[in-house]
Amino acid sequence: MEIKTFWSIIIKGIGLWLLINSVYVITQFASTFAFTSDSGLNWKNLIAAWIITFGTLILYLLVASVFLFKSAWLIEKLRLDKNFSQDKIDLNIPYKTVLSIVVIVIGADVFIEALPKLCSTIYEFAKQKERINEYMGASWLIFYFLKALSGYLIMTNSKTVVKFIDKEKIDQTK
Repeated sequence: MEIKTFWSIIIKGIGLWLLINSVYVITQFASTFAFTSDSGLNWKNLIAAWIITFGTLILYLLVASVFLFKSAWLIEKLRLDKNFSQDKIDLNIPYKTVLSIVVIVIGADVFIEALPKLCSTIYEFAKQKERINEYMGASWLIFYFLKALSGYLIMTNSKTVVKFIDKEKIDQTK
């Protein structure tokens, strides 16, 4: 495996992790809808919070897209493949296999992180004996369900995810 390929795998893994973690920014944006002018927050402050949150989300997505789709450019600009005594790392594992392993590990991390929180939220919901539309933590229940589902789907569809984030190599060969 070449040094450039190794760095490409690392950068794409970080990009996928950033993309998944951008979901937290969306939940912060959604949580601002709970504020009203009765709680002492005026529209000027609320709009400022929305702009900051939206800007943060755009920055997250921009950086994640550079890491996922422009990894070769990033390696070149940061000169990550320079100053190594050898041009290759002695690994006889194909690039796509290593990238699939990275995707599966990130998906598993998301799933494992969300599952206990989902179970805890379901338990609290069952304890309250309320309807879902009256339950105060319904948004967190939905969030943890979607997060666990996305982690599971990333794990089980790792080949599709690898094809999607590896479009840069396909585009360069054309």
